Amino acid sequence: MELRKERVLVMKRKMVSAITLALLLTSMLTVAFHVQPVWAEGTIYIRADGSIDPPTAPIQRDGDLYTFTGDIWFSSIVVEKDNIVVDGAYYLLRGTGSGNGITLSGRSNVTIKNMEIRSFTYGIYLSSGSSSNSIAGNAITDNSGHGIYIDSSWSSSLYNSMIGNNIANNVGDGIYLWAYSGYSAASYNNIVGNNITGNDNGVHIESAYSNNASSNNNIVNNTITNNNERGIYLNQYYGSSSYNSITGNRITNNPYGIYMSPSCSYNFIYHNDFINNLNQAYTSVLLNAWDDGYPSGGNYWSNYTGVDLYKGRYQNITGSDGIGDTPHVIDTENQDRYPLMNIWPPQANDIVVVNVTPSKTVVGQGYSLNTSVTPTNQGDSAETFNVTLYANTSVIGQIEVTLTSGNSTTITFTWNTSGFAKGNYTISAYAWPVPGETYTADNNCTDGIVRVAIPGDIDPVDGYVGIDDIFSIASHFGQDPSSPTWNPNCDINGDEYVGIDDIFVAASHFGQEEYS
Repeated sequence: MELRKERVLVMKRKMVSAITLALLLTSMLTVAFHVQPVWAEGTIYIRADGSIDPPTAPIQRDGDLYTFTGDIWFSSIVVEKDNIVVDGAYYLLRGTGSGNGITLSGRSNVTIKNMEIRSFTYGIYLSSGSSSNSIAGNAITDNSGHGIYIDSSWSSSLYNSMIGNNIANNVGDGIYLWAYSGYSAASYNNIVGNNITGNDNGVHIESAYSNNASSNNNIVNNTITNNNERGIYLNQYYGSSSYNSITGNRITNNPYGIYMSPSCSYNFIYHNDFINNLNQAYTSVLLNAWDDGYPSGGNYWSNYTGVDLYKGRYQNITGSDGIGDTPHVIDTENQDRYPLMNIWPPQANDIVVVNVTPSKTVVGQGYSLNTSVTPTNQGDSAETFNVTLYANTSVIGQIEVTLTSGNSTTITFTWNTSGFAKGNYTISAYAWPVPGETYTADNNCTDGIVRVAIPGDIDPVDGYVGIDDIFSIASHFGQDPSSPTWNPNCDINGDEYVGIDDIFVAASHFGQEEYS
């Protein structure tokens, strides 16, 4: 009994000390400085012999499977072994704003999957001779350079696959394939089913010198939206960016939907949706195919003004066939001979979730956060449907939505984290298909990982509520969402104001550890 009383007294003393210090920090907020917690482990290597260096890194090995066991901050990973799988298990790999998140140099048959990679120069960097690798199911965001960079200087990088990644808000390009010199090539790579948004160029394929090629790549079924320059950019100086297949992509709201520099020839562009791009397509090359012949057809162009009164190869037989009666003119040398009248794939009913945005990246266990979801009705008629929000596989809530054709709305879900274990949760939204909807890949949108943590552990690198957390909250004291340095993670109770109550919550948990 005496020992228990002593422990209680010790904890009370800790709380009093923490609260006193928090009040002191609050009184010092006129001083303009901000300290962030730092956890620096340096570079983590997966060595050629299969060992992990350093062995204390939060990565567990099981044969050729390497799995994250926690977030990795201020570190990068270099893979020196072939034929392995690196599974992020939905944890975060975060850098300091420079360097490469994951480097594969001359590697083959390496899979990188299920991780969030941000705050590097390049999220994933594949240098010369890296072939037959798979990059799948990752969130690659907020890097100062390219999201994925395949560098084929001096040696070819072939047969790599980038499948089902969310590549967003990188200062450079979302995906950049580069063939530079020495008879190198970035050919036969597959870019499939990715969400690519908010980058400089969405997909950039470039060849710089003669005897080089960025060719025979497949860009298929991607959603490429709201990038700053071009959705898809094919560029060559003296080499070749040719024989690329660009099909089934939804390319919307970019300054250029697709841009091909001179001499980019023999590319195949069909069954894409070019929607509301400032310039749908630019090319000065004659030898590219903008359709797949009749009756397969070409692309859907939101600015096409033709009609569909006829059918047949020469569009001279009475009766509609879903193909415009006149070509869509790109320039004087290029045209889509068989423009589609409706979005691809053919359907009259189409619901899309275009955005999922959690209000926080860290939430105290037992507290709530909001998530904004934007569904869009891209079909031909008004629809009523349900949208469900998930944290991993747990249902957070479901809201019924009614939208007329061509319109969107933003709905807000509130997630009360009471009863949820501490850890990382992938946030996703799903719009349930409406009758007649055949293409449902874009009904789901996954965007962001939220950490459920001890209240007050606002940057839970070590799973511990320390003085650095209290100091960070105190340094944001008095801020609301209109503040230029607003950090919603510091607003623990979710009232959109960082006040003394938030500091007291953190102070009351001072010294607590997540895994104790």
